[in-house]
Amino acid sequence: MRGYLPVTVDEIADFINSGAMECGPLYAPTIKFLTANNDIDDEEGEFSLSMLAADEALEMRASEKSPGFILALEVSDQQISEHGENFVNLKEPAQWQSVQCAFLVSPDGEELTWFATQEISNSLSEWLKA
Repeated sequence: MRGYLPVTVDEIADFINSGAMECGPLYAPTIKFLTANNDIDDEEGEFSLSMLAADEALEMRASEKSPGFILALEVSDQQISEHGENFVNLKEPAQWQSVQCAFLVSPDGEELTWFATQEISNSLSEWLKA
């Protein structure tokens, strides 16, 4: 299952350096979410969840001009301690190797720019300057 984690750029840096991160809820396609949204396909559901994460990411940023960030993580059922309406909580800290990609959220929250995992470290110094 893919989960979307709103994060700050400093949290991304710490996550890369330590390889693990205690994290709050990940927006994810839970049974409750899928049942409530049975009229949309998987892609639309993933988009909806990523935009919920984007809204939260914008609330977490250092300033209104700073971008928000989302990490997309692949998690297994065994890693999940709780399923909510549109989120999951993990039993243990997330591991960096579960990160599938990052999204940079535009300051207005309308655009998500995708970064492959191998691009995250290369982009980090630029993101930290913002």
